[in-house]
Amino acid sequence: MTKDHYPSIYIGAGVILGLQCIFILTIGILAGDLFPVHALPLLSTAIMAFCMSYLHPQFKQKDERMRLIRYKGLFFSFFFMLGVMSILLFLIEATAVSLNASEVIQLLITLYMSSVFISWVVIAKKH
Repeated sequence: MTKDHYPSIYIGAGVILGLQCIFILTIGILAGDLFPVHALPLLSTAIMAFCMSYLHPQFKQKDERMRLIRYKGLFFSFFFMLGVMSILLFLIEATAVSLNASEVIQLLITLYMSSVFISWVVIAKKH
């Protein structure tokens, strides 16, 4: 039987993406930006890669457990994102934060990708 190399490839991709995110955050902060939001999609992609390194052996089996993990993860992420969007809407309306549309979209993309994959890992460990 051959060894499955995908988990190690996912870990390598996660490390590279994480280092790129740290580099962009550092350069952005040194350039005077309080928090460079454009680095967040790299962070969520790194989180996705690390989560897939754990989930790949389970997801390559196309069984009922895999479908249950995906269904429950998307279900929990939906309600998490509803809460995040409600809080973000409140903060923007109360002028507690000033974000432009691009920053809001990047923030929501990052939170959605991260919440889906992290919830899949939590549910996979639970079941």
